[in-house]
Amino acid sequence: MGHETTCHVRVDDHTGTVREAQGKVLLETDELIVRGEARIRVPRSSIERVTRRDGVVSITAPSAVVTLTLGADAAVRWQEKLEEAPKRLIDKLDVKPNAKVWLLGATDATLESELEERTTRIARGRTASGCDVVFAGVESESQLDRVDRAAAAIVDDGAIWVVHRKGVEGLADTTIFARAKALGLRYTKVARVSATHTAEKLVRPRAARGQAGR
Repeated sequence: MGHETTCHVRVDDHTGTVREAQGKVLLETDELIVRGEARIRVPRSSIERVTRRDGVVSITAPSAVVTLTLGADAAVRWQEKLEEAPKRLIDKLDVKPNAKVWLLGATDATLESELEERTTRIARGRTASGCDVVFAGVESESQLDRVDRAAAAIVDDGAIWVVHRKGVEGLADTTIFARAKALGLRYTKVARVSATHTAEKLVRPRAARGQAGR
């Protein structure tokens, strides 16, 4: 997940308009997001400078200067996070080099491009087996059987990423977790895939591994 906090935010959008409010601030893979009355989205690729003074962090971009009042310790952490290179999607999703991957109804241009850089063992058909990772695209309850198929396709220490739409239009994560529990799977992580989609990571509990066929 991204880095997040709630603090006082000041946004100067270079037009002479300055907005100040308490807001929720999220640092995602590719953008800084401020929610609330001082709402703004700043692509990380557009950030020109990050400075810190007396517990306040200022982020300068062509669209605006965003100032976060965080306190001394938090300001140090946020400056470090803002200045470090964003982690690539493929690394957030824990895909190892040469892993066997099955794309089961999951379509995302960035994901597919980075997968092809990481491994040549990518299946896109209707069935697969012996997979290290399965990306199961689930947009509705009628597609939950893809989680079942993914569970049957992974190796003992493999992982399933259930990719679904964010927000009220998407499938609730509680519905995914209930299906996972019924299959004996455990939820371990969530990751942002794109502006519209997120993914939940499911694995077999360690105690249950190595028991297939017993």
